[in-house]
Amino acid sequence: MQDSARRLLSTCSALVRYPHTGESITIGRCSRRFAQVAGSGSEQLVQVPEGRLKELLQAEVQYLATVPIRALSLRDVLDCLNPCDLAALIHSDAPKRFAVRIRMIENLSGWRDVPELVGIHSNMTSWYRMLRLVQRNSESAGGLSEFATCIKNIRALGKSVVSGVVVGMHKLRQAADDGSYSDEFLNAWMDGFLLSRIGTNTLLDQFAACLAKDNGGLGRPTGIIDPECDPTKICGDAARVVSRLCQNETGYAPPIVVETYAADIPRVQVDSPRLFSYIPSYLRYIMVELLKNSLAATVQTARSREEVECCPVHVLVTTDEHQVAIRVSDRAGGMPSAASHRIWSYLYGAAARNDHVATRLAGYGVGLPLSRLHARYLGGELEVRSFPGFGTDAYLVLQRLDREQVETLPSDGNLVATRQISGRFT
Repeated sequence: MQDSARRLLSTCSALVRYPHTGESITIGRCSRRFAQVAGSGSEQLVQVPEGRLKELLQAEVQYLATVPIRALSLRDVLDCLNPCDLAALIHSDAPKRFAVRIRMIENLSGWRDVPELVGIHSNMTSWYRMLRLVQRNSESAGGLSEFATCIKNIRALGKSVVSGVVVGMHKLRQAADDGSYSDEFLNAWMDGFLLSRIGTNTLLDQFAACLAKDNGGLGRPTGIIDPECDPTKICGDAARVVSRLCQNETGYAPPIVVETYAADIPRVQVDSPRLFSYIPSYLRYIMVELLKNSLAATVQTARSREEVECCPVHVLVTTDEHQVAIRVSDRAGGMPSAASHRIWSYLYGAAARNDHVATRLAGYGVGLPLSRLHARYLGGELEVRSFPGFGTDAYLVLQRLDREQVETLPSDGNLVATRQISGRFT
């Protein structure tokens, strides 16, 4: 299959224009020899039938899904803040990431019978095509308008992917009569799929954030990354947001206490913020999810407003030279040990089960596994420890040095496992 893909790709090495409606489209194939002889940068235009183009792109997806993706560090991204450089990186890297996820779906036996998976596959194939055919003028940021529109469209259309894939995998398990899809397999598959999605979105969002406002971007000098991210402030902001949400949803809100300690000064830090390079939106997402769980559990187990107010949720932020560690502690009674494994599953919340209704506080039941993925993406970790009868502690550990904040990519085991399930490439 790889040899066939390479032969097909050799006939169309650089697709650079959106197709028009019709039976064939015009694509550009860069002719370096012509440019050298004629002294110009002209392109050779080639008419390609629509069916042939689909065949080329399908072959390319199959091939690129096998090409290793280089893991990026936060330092790599900070060293690439020019929108033109970011666009070039996305043009070469993002298609590989989409190809991996497309093949992950295709390697699932029975995926064509699940409307949600069919829809996600169709969308990702369309986004892959958009990225391969979009024009990108590398001369200046002003020539990136078409590319920027492409990125915005992909991000806007991809907002429903998480709920769609969770529902789809739940249906896939129900439809499998032979029990071939275990919870362990499905959760591992979704971890890999959604971790890859986080990596792709990081690149796309970084480009949109760095692009100047005049060109349709946000005009942020360092994009979505904050070289002086203050974890204590983010925890405080998240506490206020979740406290208001809990009050509005239930009429109660337990107190939230945020304290900061540093290894070099063993006492509570008040006016000495401990800063590090990080993506604030990822930390904010994790903290909101952790606090929503703690506050919801506290209100649910309390018997009165007075009892709620006597059960504060404690957030401890600690730092040293290498790490930022955050602990969220509640006194909501903990979880039964027999049910503790379900907190990392995508298959028991409202997103996967029609008999459960999502609320703004309880969410769709995928907040914890997604939070763990966001922590792991840049080399961190999230763990939860339950103390039955007392409460629950969540431990978040993040790398503080940007050279150690290297993205975690889905393992090859995700594709290997799906091949074993399907028995063949579809």
